[in-house]
Amino acid sequence: MLAFLLNVAAVIGFFVGAVTFRDGWARVADTYGPDNVANLFMELLLLSPALGAVYWRDRRRVKERLSGRDTT
Repeated sequence: MLAFLLNVAAVIGFFVGAVTFRDGWARVADTYGPDNVANLFMELLLLSPALGAVYWRDRRRVKERLSGRDTT
């Protein structure tokens, strides 16, 4: 949720800081476009704790099911 809110704030900031709507849209397109590898890396870095927590939770659930302590 935090990553989503940060991205929304960034998009709003792009439009607020732009002179025209078109300039704001161009900045959003440049930042979140598929050619911006640096932004992709930063998004993955920002989401990595959440992705790690989901992975860890799933591993714990599988381990609990295998040991017979199913708590779901």
